[in-house]
Amino acid sequence: MRPNRDFIVFDFETGSRNPHKTQPTQIAAVAIHGRKLTPQPGGFFNSEIRPILDDDKAIEMGLDPVEDEALEITRKTRKNLAKAPQPKQVWQKFTEFVNKYNFKKTQWFAPIPVGYNIMYFDMIIVKRMCEQYGPTNKDGSQSLFSKINKVDVMDMAFSWLESNPDVKSLSLDALREYLAMDGENAHDALQDVKDTANIFIRFWKHQRKIGAKTKFEKAFADGNVYV
Repeated sequence: MRPNRDFIVFDFETGSRNPHKTQPTQIAAVAIHGRKLTPQPGGFFNSEIRPILDDDKAIEMGLDPVEDEALEITRKTRKNLAKAPQPKQVWQKFTEFVNKYNFKKTQWFAPIPVGYNIMYFDMIIVKRMCEQYGPTNKDGSQSLFSKINKVDVMDMAFSWLESNPDVKSLSLDALREYLAMDGENAHDALQDVKDTANIFIRFWKHQRKIGAKTKFEKAFADGNVYV
């Protein structure tokens, strides 16, 4: 099974913690070659996004106001964000970036999304953005990324490290510390994307190496099962 699909490692920075209502303030991504596991030439994307900074207007639109705590964590200011491109403009450019790596221009060959805790955060925002600005399928689901496959690096870390007492938690910051990564610019979307991509590539290469040497075919032919 050798899918001709690239990976897009991406990350949002946001103005609050609820993925269903938060306002994105930055999105960054890197495209990773599906077989070589190396960055594609010119395969980086990074842009701040202008949120609605008027709290009352944000609430009226069904969105969370931008929180000062979130701005402090991501080292952003309201003044600078007021000058950032509008969400629709950024999303259109991001979809163009992702579609460069959809070689057959069909969702079945669309890039596979990769990120840290994307299943419960970033992919929810992707769904919202696609519903608002496209692209979507006829049923309203996102059609930007692969319809089936997704890689959450936090789940990968759990599968490899869940019995390791030296791992303090599965937060990206804790994993950076355990893996001796710099972490100096953490919580900037582009830096988080680079760190997540490095962790993903390290784990994925390790999985491929072990998988190539492990025989699963007819593994239960002898009738021995676990349950």
